[in-house]
Amino acid sequence: MRFERTIAVLVLATGVTFGGVVVAAMQAVEATPQPAAAAEPESPKYPPGVKTEVSMNPWVPTAVKPDHAVLAGLAGKFTTNVHVYSGPYARKFDTEGTAEGLVLVGGAFVALTHSEQRMKQPYEGMTIFGFDQANRKYTAASVGSTSTALVNLVGSYDAEKKQLVFSGRFSDQQSRVLTISRRVITFVDANTWTYEEFVSKKQGDPETTVVSMTFKRS
Repeated sequence: MRFERTIAVLVLATGVTFGGVVVAAMQAVEATPQPAAAAEPESPKYPPGVKTEVSMNPWVPTAVKPDHAVLAGLAGKFTTNVHVYSGPYARKFDTEGTAEGLVLVGGAFVALTHSEQRMKQPYEGMTIFGFDQANRKYTAASVGSTSTALVNLVGSYDAEKKQLVFSGRFSDQQSRVLTISRRVITFVDANTWTYEEFVSKKQGDPETTVVSMTFKRS
């Protein structure tokens, strides 16, 4: 009888102990600070009409804006009168040449090629002109046979002066010195426009005139 009573006491004690452990554990869990739910990231702001899903925006062709109409003045076939200013190389100061501007991508770009005699050697040059709707700037990328540099230019149009003014930078292949280039295109009339190129070595320094050209529609 005493043995049975002892067993009952042990069972009761074990139950009380286990229950106490469970209760204590539950209280500890409740007392432990739970990590706050991560805040959902803000949705990115998209331009009107643009969806947030990747690859869900409708494709639309390049739209030509009124700003591109300025570039049409560079399209066509031209004869050129070229004057090259003094410099370190032997040159013909006054020569004649030809040029052709081709409209690309439905009027979004014009590729102008030009050939003549310069530095007493045949000269070839090409410039692709455009208007970037994203930054509202005129753009140009120019190459020529007097340098291996591809010159990227950014500019604006002055409607009152009828001038496109570009600026860009490149390294002179002979001196390896930074060259700042400024190029001005002036529309004289429907069949004539001029091109002037200036360079300097540092922002704010005096400019040196490199070349001036007159383009006449042929």
